[in-house]
Amino acid sequence: MNIRISAGSAARMGLMHLKSDAPADTAYLLHGASCSMNCSFCPQAREAAGLNGRLGRVSWPSFSREAMLKGLQQAREQGMRRICLQAVREMGGPGGLPELVKQVSSVGLPVSVSSLVRSPGEVEALFEAGAERVSLALDVVNPRLFARYKGGDFMERLNLLLHCARCWPGRMVTHIICGLGETEQELLSCAALLVQEQVTVALFAFTPLKGTALQGHPPPDGAVYRRMQAALFLLRKGAVSLAEMKFNEGRLVSFGLEKGQLRQQLQGGAAFQTSGCPGCNRPYYNERPGGFIYNYPRPLTEEEIEKALEPVLSCC
Repeated sequence: MNIRISAGSAARMGLMHLKSDAPADTAYLLHGASCSMNCSFCPQAREAAGLNGRLGRVSWPSFSREAMLKGLQQAREQGMRRICLQAVREMGGPGGLPELVKQVSSVGLPVSVSSLVRSPGEVEALFEAGAERVSLALDVVNPRLFARYKGGDFMERLNLLLHCARCWPGRMVTHIICGLGETEQELLSCAALLVQEQVTVALFAFTPLKGTALQGHPPPDGAVYRRMQAALFLLRKGAVSLAEMKFNEGRLVSFGLEKGQLRQQLQGGAAFQTSGCPGCNRPYYNERPGGFIYNYPRPLTEEEIEKALEPVLSCC
């Protein structure tokens, strides 16, 4: 069976020609032909119209496994840092996913796997196959909206993630999407719990995509997203706790730090770069080239840092 590879990764692997001002540091692979889930924001969803060749704003052309393995080896020799293997949930469960993990881990790069696993046993199978990290994506942090946009029970999913985090400390990952109707307090309350449990949190901006159920839903306000990036960064650093933050009707109004302290903690701009596993930079996953950059796939310039800090420092 062929494997889909993000266009940026395929270019980095020598499988296609594509100019980019931010080369992918991770090889993003997509396993599975059709998803049994029906997430409202995802072009891989069961009822999404005509976009199964995309994920986020990125196209995912198909390649043979032989070409993939050869390309991964070439990319590794040229500095590629990680493999991120994402898998749709096909009918009948993960199928050949563990075997694919074995294949790609033979390249010698750390492997992260993102899949809709339903039990600790499925997670264990992925670790035994060679995964360094496994992601159980929450995506939506508001329980009511979780049921509407993803289906299922939020607390059941969260409890599975927390159970696995305690079984495999520091090796579990999750995704949180900002901009689906949750409050800032809901997002940060969930993120704080996950950070406490040593779960790596990858923050995404909601991206409206044609053909999905939420194609008409707006992306998050840039100022809101900057506050969430900064808060998540500070929580991970241990520079501030959720209890020290202040909220007004669900909106973050204080980080619990003075302006000078906040600026010092956020100097360098790393808070506004892509979050997630080491080496993950997801170029233009949420962005259009030339548009607002939610997650910088590279270090920021001094001018970009100052602009990103503006809505953050206004909370002091």
